[in-house]
Parts: sequence; structure tokens; C-alpha cells
Amino acid sequence: MRSLLGQFLIAGCVGFFSISVSAQETTPLTTWYRNLLAPGDSESIEGVLKRKQDNLLAALEIQDDSARVFLLLEMGMTQATRAYKYEEAMDLFLKALSLADSAALLNGQVYAYLSIAHVFNETGNIEKSLQFLERAHDVSLSIKQPDNLALVLNALGKAYAAADQPEEAFERFEEVLSLKDQLQQPDFEAEALFNMAQLYVLQKSYSNALDYFKQALAVRRKHRERIGEGVLLNEIGAVYELMNNAERALANYKAALEVFQLADYKKGIAEAYNNLGLFYYRQKNYKQALPNFELALQSAQSSQTKDALRTSYDYLSLTCKALGDYKRALTYRELFLAMNEFMAKEENDQKLLEAQSLYALVKKEQEIEKLELVKRDRERELAEQQRIQQYLYLLIGLGFVIIMLTLYLYLLKRRSNHQLKQINETIERQNVQLQQLNATKDKFFSIIGHDIKGPLNSLTSFSNLLINHFEALSKEDIQTVARDLDKSLKNLFTLLNNLLEWARSQTGNIDFNPESFDIVAVLGQNKDLLQTQAAAKEITILHEQNNPIQVRANQQSITTVVRNLISNAIKFTPAHGVIKLGAEQKDNEVIVSVADTGVGMSQAVVAKLFRLDSKHSTPGTANEKGTGLGLILCKDFVEKNGGKLWVESEEGKGSVFYFSLHKID
Repeated sequence: MRSLLGQFLIAGCVGFFSISVSAQETTPLTTWYRNLLAPGDSESIEGVLKRKQDNLLAALEIQDDSARVFLLLEMGMTQATRAYKYEEAMDLFLKALSLADSAALLNGQVYAYLSIAHVFNETGNIEKSLQFLERAHDVSLSIKQPDNLALVLNALGKAYAAADQPEEAFERFEEVLSLKDQLQQPDFEAEALFNMAQLYVLQKSYSNALDYFKQALAVRRKHRERIGEGVLLNEIGAVYELMNNAERALANYKAALEVFQLADYKKGIAEAYNNLGLFYYRQKNYKQALPNFELALQSAQSSQTKDALRTSYDYLSLTCKALGDYKRALTYRELFLAMNEFMAKEENDQKLLEAQSLYALVKKEQEIEKLELVKRDRERELAEQQRIQQYLYLLIGLGFVIIMLTLYLYLLKRRSNHQLKQINETIERQNVQLQQLNATKDKFFSIIGHDIKGPLNSLTSFSNLLINHFEALSKEDIQTVARDLDKSLKNLFTLLNNLLEWARSQTGNIDFNPESFDIVAVLGQNKDLLQTQAAAKEITILHEQNNPIQVRANQQSITTVVRNLISNAIKFTPAHGVIKLGAEQKDNEVIVSVADTGVGMSQAVVAKLFRLDSKHSTPGTANEKGTGLGLILCKDFVEKNGGKLWVESEEGKGSVFYFSLHKID
């Protein structure tokens, strides 16, 4: 069991460390905790503890409980990971846990439980470590912070694997993967995949191990995490070697070396060169193995990586011996033994410290249980207080409801009176509006009747002339009568057409469904359509734009607007005049213009142009009859397309009609 724990934790630490180094964007608390597990601070232990103690006193002065909790945890981790003083570390963790409980700091509780679990794990008590990791898991579920939960789940999975419970371990790692779309840090997904692959290696299920290692590698590469990528390539190479696929193993070892060299990661470079050396050594290719072990030694010395140094010394001795260089073999063997002795002494010292801490930790367990009992008692007291508060709130609520009900009935009566008054006022306003609408309607029908009666009287006169005096009329007279008859018919047709269009728009029978179209093309089409009418008065219509401008509106209704505006301009422009059509993009709009050199209008006339109750109509420059409804129809159509219509005019100098439409980028 102990050997399985050691094997898994070594693999886990490599993955964990690589994750911490390569992370680019992290959630502060998770990064803070992982950095505590792999401290790279060159400052002395005493210096670190002194600085943290000073910070702790400052936090105490300002009563910052959160800062105190995490400073206590930092001091405890320094004692555990650098001094291996687990009793002192546990004291600090218990203080942090007690403070986090009393201040209801849930994140503080999670990291206190994680830290306590770490100490039990380091002293070989996996059962206790699991117990506190499960407590951390329970609290982290209530916080609902995916990154914190993933950190705890990965730690739980490693502990279950070390306890030889692979099914539980796989379940925890799968939970991390189910959170991957919610995680801010991709490290947790990659770590879970890495841990699952390590479990499959322990089970000798190498094909599954390869699959999960490659998935983890894809995550690392996606987020450009070079060191994590190199670690995974080394692991993949090792699996291929276990599967007796020497070619793929060698390719991955070389790829790992290249990645570490790009990242200038000396420890990884040493491990990669050692892996290559071991590969060639197992192939009995000692000449290839030797330079790789030598390069590994250089990087290990540069990074002061003890494990890599010991491996390099050991296999340099064996390789030199195989090549017959016994002198160098002896030198490296002595260096290997010295390093081995040094590391064994460190390990023994650490085990001695662990052994000395074991008895004290048993007592600490009792303190922890007392803390838990106190916590449960406090929770029961809080629950009881909450029940009492709920009863009080209920009584207060009932009294409040009675008061509010009385007040509501009073206000309801006042509001009813106020609403009745408003209804009466609304009825009066509607009566006034109805009277105005009736007056407008009467005037509108009066205008329609007058405008229809004019062309009909003309038609009657012309028809009587033709019936009663046909024989007395010359051919030229008949042609003149026919032309006048045609004008009257056209004027009547225009009036009826505008009237029908306006009526349809008012009754909702026209669908103003927007579509994309080229407004420049619409201007050109209407210019061509009305060119003959303009030529009859020797008027020039200018439209020089070629570049399309896309707008969004109902094309049929906008075509009607353009046709009416150009017809209106022809009507009020004298012979030899000019009408200019244009479209200009401005911000999110397109401004369409129809400018003429006609008679223009006074401001008093402009004010009446678009009002139905004061319809204004004047004869054209060639005495053309007007309907008066054209501009009202134009304004209505433009507004229904989300735009606006306006005019700028000066008597004797002409007019410019503008309307706006939505532009399409």
C-alpha cells in the first residue's frame, strides 16, 4: 500500500508542479494554494515565518479575519513543506480552521481542511487525509465555485488512488471533467486527465493510459503550456516503452526535450536527457546513452535537481563501466553514493520528524474533533435562534399585514376616486379629440370632393363639347381637347391612386416588411420612369451616382415615395429647370434628397405641407393640378419604414425634400 502511495504521489507531484508553473490566468485562491504546495522561495524559513507573523499582527489590528486565516495557512504550509514540522503546522491549521468557522469564512474552511489533509497524507495516514478531503468537498459544494471544487476533487481522486480505491478515484476525476466548461483554468481538466492516465498505468492498461495522456496533451497545447506539454510527452514516451514500441517512445522523449529547451526549463531538460539516456542504455546502445546522461547531469547541476543528479550519476557510472572506462565509472559511482547517502539522510531526517509528529498529531485529531463538536453545537444554536427569529418575524409580519391591509383599503378608496376623476377627464379629452377628428374628416372629404369634382367637371365639359360641337371642331381643336382630357384623366388617376394608397396604409392593409435593396438603383429607375414627363417641360433630371448604397425598408413603399417626390418637383419646376437626385450615407442612416430649382415655398406653406387638416395644394408651373395627398402619403410611408421626411425651401429658389432610411453596413 505504501509503495503504491509513493508511486502515485511522485507522478501526481510532477503533474501538479507543472500545472502551477505553466498556468497563465488563474483564480487567486487555487493558485495561492498550489504555490504553497510547491514553494520556490529562496528566503530562509525563519525569514518567511517572521514576515508572515508581522503580517498576521497587522491583520489582527485591523480585524481582518479573512487575511488572518490565510496567513495562518501560509505559515502552516511553510512549516509542513519546508521544515517538515508537522506538529507546528497542524497547530497553525487548527487556528485557521477555528477562526474560519467562527467567522463563517467558507473558503477558509475549505483550504484549512485541504491543508490538514495534506499533513495526514505526508505522515502516511491516508484514511484521515481522505476524511478531511471529504469535508473540504462538502463545503466547496455549498460555495459553488467550479475552480475550487475541481481543486478539491483532484486532491480527493489522488488520495483514493493512493488508498488503492481506483473506482472512487476515477469517479472524482470524472466529476472534474464534467465541470470543464465552467472552469476558468484549463489546468484542472488537464490534471484530471493526467491523473486518470497514471491510474491506468498502475493498472497496466496502457492503451487507456495513452488515450488520457494524449487528451491532457491536447489541452496543454491548446493553452500553450510548454512545461506541462513536456511532462506529458515524457509520460507518453514511458508508456510506449512499456508497450515495447521503441520508435514511438524515442520520438516522444525527443519531443519532450525540444519543448523543455524552448521553455528553458532546466529540471525538465535534465529529466528528458535522462529518459533518452535510459532508453539507449536499455537498448545497450551505450555510445548514444553516454552523451545524453552527460547533458542531463549539466542541466541537473544547473537546476539543483537532486533526483535527476542521482539518476545521472548512477547511469553514467554504469554506462562508463559498459564502455570500459572504469576510472570515470568509479568517479561517477562515488558521486552517486555520496548523493544517495545525502538524500537518504534527508529522507531519514524527514521520517524522524514525521515519527516525532505522529504522537502529537493523534492529540491534534482530538482537538479537531472538539472543534467539529463545537461547530456542530454552534450550528444547532444558530438553527434554534433562526427558528425563534422566524416566529418573531411571523408575528411581526402578521401585524404588518394587518396594518398594510387597512392602509391598502384606505388607499384603494382614494385611488378609485382618483381613477374615476381621471376617467371623466379622459372622456372629456376624447370628446374634444372626436370633435377635432370629425372636423378633420369633414374637411378631408370636402377636399376630396373638391379635388375630384374639378377633373370630373373638366371631363363633363370636354365630353359635352365633343358631343354637341364635334362637326364644328377642327382636327387641331379635337387634339387640344384630347390633350386636356388626358391631363384631367391623369390628374384624377393620380388623386385616386394616392387616396387608395393612403387609405390602405391607414387601415393596415399594406405590409411594410423590411428588405435589403439598393436605394441608388431605385432613384435611377424612377428617373427613367419620369424622364418623358420632365422632358415635356424641358426639365433636366440629374442622377450621377453609380456606387450602390444598401438600405433596409419596404422597397415598394419607398419607390412610391421617390416617384411622388420627383413628380412633385417636376410640377413646381419651370421650363429649363433642373432636378437633382442624391443619396448620402451619414452615421447609421442614408439621407435621400430630391432637389429642384422650382418656385420654392414660404415657411407658412412648409408648415402646412404634411397636415391632413390643412391640406395645401397649388397649381404647378405649367398649371398642373395637384391632389394635395402626395406629400402626406410620402410622410406616412417613410415613417412606417422607421425614417423621417422633411423639406428645406425658399421662395423663388427651389426646394429640397429629404427622407432618411436605415443603412446596412
